[in-house]
Amino acid sequence: MRKHILPYRSNKVSEIVTWLSENIQIDFHNNGLKYNSSSVSQFVEWRSRDCESWILRVVGNPPRIYVEIKDEEYEVLFLLRWG
Repeated sequence: MRKHILPYRSNKVSEIVTWLSENIQIDFHNNGLKYNSSSVSQFVEWRSRDCESWILRVVGNPPRIYVEIKDEEYEVLFLLRWG
């Protein structure tokens, strides 16, 4: 599983979470809510239902989007759509 780094745009995050939920596996909370977050270390994270098929994090200052996808086929589809 490799990390893919994308530039941050707030509307892009919700679109990516929706795409991952619809095409790979539904998100952990089944409604787009964050899986985990922290105001101290400045990160927000979403995960798939099984917590490993895909992971999306918004991290840093300035923020960046980090996406990890376990299945290589879906990884290629993701990169074609968002990369």
